[in-house]
Amino acid sequence: MRFHPAVLMLMVWGGAHLAFFVLPFEMVTRRFDPIGFLILLAFLGTFCAGAYIQIVWVRFRPVTPFDSLPMGNADLLLKALASVTILVFTFEIIRGSSLDLVAAYEQRSNQAQALLHGGLSGSSSLFKLGFLTYTASYVYTVRAIIFDRKPKLLNLAIFGFLPVLLAGLALGGRAQIFNSIAYAGLAILARKYLYPKTEETRASRKSWRWSLARILGVVFVVLAFNYFVNVFIIRADVVGGAEMMLQIVAHQWGVTFSGPGADFMIAAFGAVTTYIIFVFVWYLVQGVVMANSLFVSYQGDALWGVYGLDLLSAVVRRLDPEGVADSFNYLLALDTYGFLPSAFGSLYVDFLFGALVVVFAWGWLAGLVYKQIRRGQDVRWYIFGPFVVMGIIFSLVNTPIGFANGLVTHFWLVVTFLMMPKPGRQDVPAGAVPA
Repeated sequence: MRFHPAVLMLMVWGGAHLAFFVLPFEMVTRRFDPIGFLILLAFLGTFCAGAYIQIVWVRFRPVTPFDSLPMGNADLLLKALASVTILVFTFEIIRGSSLDLVAAYEQRSNQAQALLHGGLSGSSSLFKLGFLTYTASYVYTVRAIIFDRKPKLLNLAIFGFLPVLLAGLALGGRAQIFNSIAYAGLAILARKYLYPKTEETRASRKSWRWSLARILGVVFVVLAFNYFVNVFIIRADVVGGAEMMLQIVAHQWGVTFSGPGADFMIAAFGAVTTYIIFVFVWYLVQGVVMANSLFVSYQGDALWGVYGLDLLSAVVRRLDPEGVADSFNYLLALDTYGFLPSAFGSLYVDFLFGALVVVFAWGWLAGLVYKQIRRGQDVRWYIFGPFVVMGIIFSLVNTPIGFANGLVTHFWLVVTFLMMPKPGRQDVPAGAVPA
């Protein structure tokens, strides 16, 4: 972790505000309230306080290079979960219409409507099983890249990327594939602290294995990006094209690309490319808008995790479907249901100002991971690094355990950490600096 969690959090939220005000976003039926902005600052300050109370600064003590960290039963568990995911979602894709992007979009819309009315999802038991197992592949990807001195590309493809790819197709979403790429990228960045550059590593990085890994990585990213773009284009085509979609979102979302510079972007890049830029950036910055609205407008009761945690919402829908429907319809009336509320907006709906306690604990835990990684006494803590960073970056969307099935992801992450054998102290002599 290069940046302290508090610093990274401020960078992420500062960057989101900058992007919103620099790009030609225009609020049609929404507005920023100064009170909401002050409440956001309170949440950010609380996170930073929790992170800094854990540790202000500690000197980095890099660990010595090692061949690999024995994983034992942890690897067996992760591979078993990945195998279950592959079988389940392959069956779901074959029997369903997941490869038809239009049909997949309609299915997701129907599921959202069922949730709004307190209805059950209608998913099969096998699908639910896959939903509980596929996130273990994120953990395997990070584990394999960080701790294997020479990662086995075939194992990484089968147990790391394939289950997530199938999950993305079966679920009809994009977050799963994007997360897999992001976790892999963050894990690669973490490797340099465990395997600093030496003549041996320089030579190995020129080998055919590294060349093949780079080529496959680029191909996977290009194909994934093409899939993301096609999902958005097909959704726009359903309503008449990109220009029509920009007009529709102005009415339905209350925000669109029509501010200063929008005409220039359309003339320079075309309507389709401008629309793609809009939806990609809006995906990240909408939490800024929605959190402000929730802080000011939400007057309902605390939902105690039903809003921010998909699994808890699914359980409560079986116990109190009318209560869930009433709560979500209230959010719909506030014009916030169906949008990404950010971590702080989500926590506010679930716990009101009691969410400040949760945010403080989140910051404290992020600071703990940062401290343990910087000390370099137990390399197992490195596995938490990419997940902490992702949680902070996507606090613009939801909490770490609420974003993209994050509760299950972190469950498998903690289980893996506890199953990993604890190594002895591996500090290098004082004064050594990582490459």
